[in-house]
Amino acid sequence: MSCLTRRWPTPLELHAVSLAAADDAVPMLFPMYTVAAKSLLDMTAIEPHEKLKVRGDLTVFDDSMGSAAFISHQWVAKQHPDPEMRQMRVLQETLRRVLRSQGSIPPDFVTESFVASAKSISFQELQTRPLFLWYDFFSVPQLEKHKGYATDEENMKQRKAINCIPAYVAKCRYFFALCPTIDCPWQGQVLNASTWARRGWCRIERAARELSEHDTWILVQSSTSMELVGTAFSFVTGSVGEGEFTEEGDRAKLAEVMQAIVRRKLLLSLRAGDLPSYRRHLNLQAVHLRGFEVEPLEDILPLTSPSCDAAGVAEVADVAGHFLHQNGFRKVRERDASGWCPMHYAALSGRVQLTEALLRLRADLNGRTSKDEPKLGFGPWMSALDLAVFYRHNDVARLLIAGRAQPTGGVLPAIHLACASDNVEGIRLLSESSCDVRVSSMTGFGTPESAAGWGGRAALEELLQAAKAAKSSVGSLDSLELSRALYTAMSVRGGSAEMVEYLTGLGADVNFQYDPKRDLNWLGRVLIAAKSLQHRFGTQTVMTSVAVHCHGRTPLMAALQSAQYEGAAALIAAGARLDIKNCRGWRAAMAKAEVPKFLRQGLEGDPSECKRVSSLALPGGYVEVVI
Repeated sequence: MSCLTRRWPTPLELHAVSLAAADDAVPMLFPMYTVAAKSLLDMTAIEPHEKLKVRGDLTVFDDSMGSAAFISHQWVAKQHPDPEMRQMRVLQETLRRVLRSQGSIPPDFVTESFVASAKSISFQELQTRPLFLWYDFFSVPQLEKHKGYATDEENMKQRKAINCIPAYVAKCRYFFALCPTIDCPWQGQVLNASTWARRGWCRIERAARELSEHDTWILVQSSTSMELVGTAFSFVTGSVGEGEFTEEGDRAKLAEVMQAIVRRKLLLSLRAGDLPSYRRHLNLQAVHLRGFEVEPLEDILPLTSPSCDAAGVAEVADVAGHFLHQNGFRKVRERDASGWCPMHYAALSGRVQLTEALLRLRADLNGRTSKDEPKLGFGPWMSALDLAVFYRHNDVARLLIAGRAQPTGGVLPAIHLACASDNVEGIRLLSESSCDVRVSSMTGFGTPESAAGWGGRAALEELLQAAKAAKSSVGSLDSLELSRALYTAMSVRGGSAEMVEYLTGLGADVNFQYDPKRDLNWLGRVLIAAKSLQHRFGTQTVMTSVAVHCHGRTPLMAALQSAQYEGAAALIAAGARLDIKNCRGWRAAMAKAEVPKFLRQGLEGDPSECKRVSSLALPGGYVEVVI
């Protein structure tokens, strides 16, 4: 068997790289102005940076003072982030609860499901040191006092502060994504976690966080719904460059910022001696930088002379040899500490020529990872094809399929991963290669559930077409499959009004009741039983709460429990019943206390406001605003 070997850098050479990492800290071009948590809790109006600074309410943060938290949020109006304090009140109530009571912030459902080592954050941890908050309207010059014009120097201050966002994120111990469901009729939209995830500026903030030393973040959907997001798979979105921007010119401005974030992550990984992390992000540059006109970083490690194996493969500039050297591998079938092989990292990169080169050197086409990957949120037994379709590297996927890559065998078959990332072309490639579009996951989940669970409307449409076309299929997706998809959408991340309208239009039952005996296989039922038992013995997490309540739970109950209030409103508007009980005797109508006003009204029996909000949330939806 032929393979390539290269000399990995010596400890001295790696030390030189690590020193570069230490010197590559994100520059702080503008002071990090923050507001003390106590001051924020007393606020009755949101005022701009200039007013707070004059009044002495801003503090330039230093690590010796306590801990800092970065607040990522959406602006409700063009000229003001939150004129009626609808988001801010949720933040205030959340902080009061966290800073003045006992409890913890649990990992989100997906993180807990796929990462056995995931831990919660105790409220006590946030109470130990004084807390200071970075919030853009407070911390970045807004130029409001100039009434529409400013000097070059003042504009420069604002630009410097904006360019420092990665530095501020890196300096913060905590990161809150403030995403309550808010209806904005004047803007013709409903804001929530899904719209936050689509915005380019919010994506750069999230990317800066996930590629920093402290890479977890806290999703706040209401004052009682907080989840610690610990994996990229928990909240699947596109890259920063593919995000939505109010000002299209902002997209190009963030290209170099994102490149600097990636470079810093690579060097920090080397400094920490975390080579799997370095390899992941070195090869994920095609994903991190997608949508930008910038080149990926190369030759991070010093070049050294190659050595030959018995096969005599010794060209310094060959594609596979350069890849193996930069990734610190000696052989094409070598496994690293995370249980991954070069072929897996090549699949992350999306490079067809590299994949072909590794295959010529007899890399294992169907080799699977031997361990889970907590930071990406993947379980064990991932193949190169799985990774290629999840990250939408469809040219690589086409090459692997042509080489007879196996589409099944892991926790989630390849087509499930294509569904989760809404990869329509990937689903089509797999279905055209005779892959069963209805294949179940290891626990019994169907492909429509994977698509709907992560909000993949386009993936669902492709599955529907593939199911109709498949010769071995019994036909189109049936009502039970569609109803399960609706339930899963409301349980995970797909709880939108658009998803409700689409699935119910196809025949999904809005009052479907989940039954693990019918809807899961034996392994899925064992996992549900184990989590239910944990809950009864006092270990209460997001997943154990789902498990103990799941028998008889309806899509509406699931949407309320996962704080997907837009989806809950759409379900009520579609006629969801409020009197159905689950196995614990819980009814949807019992969840009135912490939900938005429009939803509380719907749970009390008046669906008019839910109909208005769900209509507003639909693409092209119309809502009459009475003046």
